Amino acid sequence: MSDASPTPEQDDPTGGDETTEQQLDADNAVEEDTLKTLDPDDSPA
Repeated sequence: MSDASPTPEQDDPTGGDETTEQQLDADNAVEEDTLKTLDPDDSPA
């Protein structure tokens, strides 16, 4: 059975904590891709 509700792991902030997540900002497409790799909620391809 598939549960679409987020688990506690899926609410983890990018970079490890909310302060870091708020400071992370991409200036271009390459940086956006890098931030995606740091996102604990984004499953690998």
